[in-house]
Amino acid sequence: MDCDQNERSLEDINTVLEYAKLELSDVKPTVQCIYFSQQLDNQSFKLLELDDTVLETLTNGEKVVIRGNTDDMAVLCTQTNTFEIKEAEISNSMLITPQLDIGEDVDDSGPQNTKVSKVISVMNNYYELRPCKPKVAKLKKLLEENMYSGKECEEDEQHQGHKYCFEDLLNIVQGSEVEIKESLKKLKACQIEGLWRVLDFDFLTQVLNHIIQLCEENDWLSTGIPLDECLETLGQLFPREVIAHVIDCYANEMKSGGGQGDHDPDDQPMQIDAKFFSLSEDKICQFFAELVLKNSGKFNLKEFLKVWEQTVPQGMRTSLSQLEGIALIDRNCMPEVIWYFPVEDLPEDVGERFNTLFKTREKWSLAEISPYIRDLTTLKVDVGGLLTKYARASMMNGIKVFSSRKPVT
Repeated sequence: MDCDQNERSLEDINTVLEYAKLELSDVKPTVQCIYFSQQLDNQSFKLLELDDTVLETLTNGEKVVIRGNTDDMAVLCTQTNTFEIKEAEISNSMLITPQLDIGEDVDDSGPQNTKVSKVISVMNNYYELRPCKPKVAKLKKLLEENMYSGKECEEDEQHQGHKYCFEDLLNIVQGSEVEIKESLKKLKACQIEGLWRVLDFDFLTQVLNHIIQLCEENDWLSTGIPLDECLETLGQLFPREVIAHVIDCYANEMKSGGGQGDHDPDDQPMQIDAKFFSLSEDKICQFFAELVLKNSGKFNLKEFLKVWEQTVPQGMRTSLSQLEGIALIDRNCMPEVIWYFPVEDLPEDVGERFNTLFKTREKWSLAEISPYIRDLTTLKVDVGGLLTKYARASMMNGIKVFSSRKPVT
């Protein structure tokens, strides 16, 4: 009923108070009469429940962004976090009345009066936020549309795909700025002429092999790689930003320049701000394991270990721990075999991830499966929590193993 047709008077209100056995002193002087508008508008706005993180972001004057194409599930992003937006039902209808005064907004004293508030909308649902991982698979797919293979290949037909700056990625990828930057680092993406690219694996192999060869020729494996000298030497073969990027991916910056090389060969002091890097044994060995396994199918484990050991730079030691997240070993067949199985190629969806894992192998030990689900964990759900929900534990030969809770498709 519209308020203009039948508005309550103070006499009506006092009669109601009398029936309710209330004195005027028991209530505030302003009485708010709520009526339904003749035309309810339930489509002009939506209700969104904010968690503490998002509320604090907005309170601090920072922005939040809703991202997603028409075929994506929408997500809300702060500067650092990503949240799924899920629709939920309200058990009791919620009335939206913009003119309603609440609590301290109503005066405690003064003459008795009435105020009319209209209900302009009746809401039966709202949207809630759930923390989620950024959709990195889309980022990987975008960057692989046009991988970088060197300046000489940029005009080839195979390298005419899209190229993206960071703003482009923000508009397409469902993730916060911080998370997208972290994902770019995990994908070993490189910024070339202002655009984000991933290096073609064969091209990456060329660059890294030249860096290692230069290290072996100059004994930099033991003394450290002088960044400026390395860039100067290889700069005619590859873009300097690519060389610096590959060094950053596969080496660690040394705290003080050159280990044993505090002075140059002529006993001249080194520049204080000169950067030196030490190749990471684990990262280099993992790279060469990928190089051997990438296009090999199932490989005799014993033969692989020999080949792998021969391909890494002299003095570096290989270890099966370096294969976590990139390869699987089957010790139940004769001979034992190993094959390329990178975690980055697995589905992002948790259910699909577990389905793929159990389709690949029926039973997993904790050590085997952990590298393939660790990236799915959150602050509230760790590896153990994921396994409790999606796997069934049992004992096999004295070792706890995990199998699928539901039929594998």
